[in-house]
Amino acid sequence: MDQIVELLIGSLGGAGIFAATLFSAVQAYRQPGRLRKAHIAAGLLTVVAMACLSASLWTLAQVTGAALILAALAALIFERGWNRLLPVFHILFGAALLARIPFGG
Repeated sequence: MDQIVELLIGSLGGAGIFAATLFSAVQAYRQPGRLRKAHIAAGLLTVVAMACLSASLWTLAQVTGAALILAALAALIFERGWNRLLPVFHILFGAALLARIPFGG
């Protein structure tokens, strides 16, 4: 039963990260100024973090996670309304990277 719960949590987390990254790509296209830069940084750092995990570069993934948290916090601050919800997924992913949770790093 524990494996099913872990699999479900991982799948929901992955879907949230995918949605947040897609949202960041759209906002980077649509929004001007600081908000655009924050979303570009959050989206790119998410992709870089996933590449680090794929290459088993655990320390670099942790550094990228810290940078991702900062970029997502900027996006969270500059966003308005319910749009603030999706950068939270970036922050949670960055925190998971710092804790070395994904893939048992």
